[in-house]
Amino acid sequence: MIDAAKILLYAALVSCALTFFGCDQPATASETNTATPAGATSAPAREGSGLSIVFIKVDSLQAGYTVVADELSRLEDNFLKAQDNHAARVKALETEVGKLQNQMQQGLLAPNKVQSEQQRIARKEQEIMQQRDMALNSIQQDQLEIQQRFSERVKSVLEELQAENGYDFILNQGQNSAVLITNDAYDITPLVLQRLNETAPDSLQ
Repeated sequence: MIDAAKILLYAALVSCALTFFGCDQPATASETNTATPAGATSAPAREGSGLSIVFIKVDSLQAGYTVVADELSRLEDNFLKAQDNHAARVKALETEVGKLQNQMQQGLLAPNKVQSEQQRIARKEQEIMQQRDMALNSIQQDQLEIQQRFSERVKSVLEELQAENGYDFILNQGQNSAVLITNDAYDITPLVLQRLNETAPDSLQ
């Protein structure tokens, strides 16, 4: 009897690695104003810094970006189908092995037949594992491509907003970022999300 191997989905959510986007030439204190994102309440200017600093929440972008949600749903469907197919193949092989074991116990198989059947079952088991690995590799590659294209889309929108509003730095506040505490007045996530969905392609593929 063989053990049914579990199919693991590589990565539920895509993530975006974002770094600072600095201006080519720093503005002087007299020339620079602290930007206030659309829809956000105004915040006091940073005295002495002369910098325009805003931040985004990548997790929120991912959750609110409709194209990413659709792509993740498609990946989940593909994973569930692969899982069902794998489970069906494993169950069929286990049933076949059970029948062979019964025949062996009843002495219905000659020794040379037993050996050939064992070899055939081993090859079939190996094929099932290879099919499982191919399905998982395909899903993983699909996910990596979605992640890369999502990162490119977000970066493109951030560069547009930086050029339009003169941001010196765009930070990322998230679970794995170095930004611990922020002022919500400088959160441009809704603005970025609006821009993403307004210019969203049919898919990220």
